[in-house]
Amino acid sequence: MAAIEVIIFAAAAGFAFAVLITIIVIIGIRKEERYLTLMNKTAPGAIAQLARIVLGRYVRKEQDWLAQRSDPHEFTAARETTGLPR
Repeated sequence: MAAIEVIIFAAAAGFAFAVLITIIVIIGIRKEERYLTLMNKTAPGAIAQLARIVLGRYVRKEQDWLAQRSDPHEFTAARETTGLPR
């Protein structure tokens, strides 16, 4: 009988943890949306920082698209050699 109680407690604790993490992510993403800071390196608060970690946004190393802009006419020579229309 004690084993069943332990299993039920573990299942209830896991469910409560999942609900708690879901609520934290909802609150954190709302802060990010409110202050429009998802592309910034710093989060607007501790809950938003935790939401970034849970969702994997801050953990991933993403490229800085502003530093790698290229000329839009860079690939025109490739189009001319293949015969594709512009």
